[in-house]
Amino acid sequence: MTLEQGILQFLSGVAPVTAVVGTNLYGLIRERLPPQVAQLPAVMVQRTTTLRDVLFCGTDTLVSTDMQVDSYAMTGDDAWALAKALRKALVDFTGNFGEVAIDTVHLTNEFPMTDPEPGIIRIVQLYNIWYQED
Repeated sequence: MTLEQGILQFLSGVAPVTAVVGTNLYGLIRERLPPQVAQLPAVMVQRTTTLRDVLFCGTDTLVSTDMQVDSYAMTGDDAWALAKALRKALVDFTGNFGEVAIDTVHLTNEFPMTDPEPGIIRIVQLYNIWYQED
């Protein structure tokens, strides 16, 4: 299981998040659904950086990864409410994202953006996640 899959699995079990997005949790590309299917609000997760420390005895299995988590909604209030639910679920988390052992999660930046699609609001959160890679 990848870290991305683990985060999506974890978030699918966080009631304040799923109360807002339902099953609209995506990996790198937000799926295009037929217009009759509600696509928003939604969450998109993507990896932006991965650092592995090389030790004298080999590469350390404790990995530092930066993940971008985007909250999409039609209004700023809804996007910020979703971002807050994600922040409360992820900041300082230790445990497992699915099968991935998480050492710690830190929020390093958070800011609003206008999505390229007109009328869609996006809140970008950048998390630094330390986890054990198998």
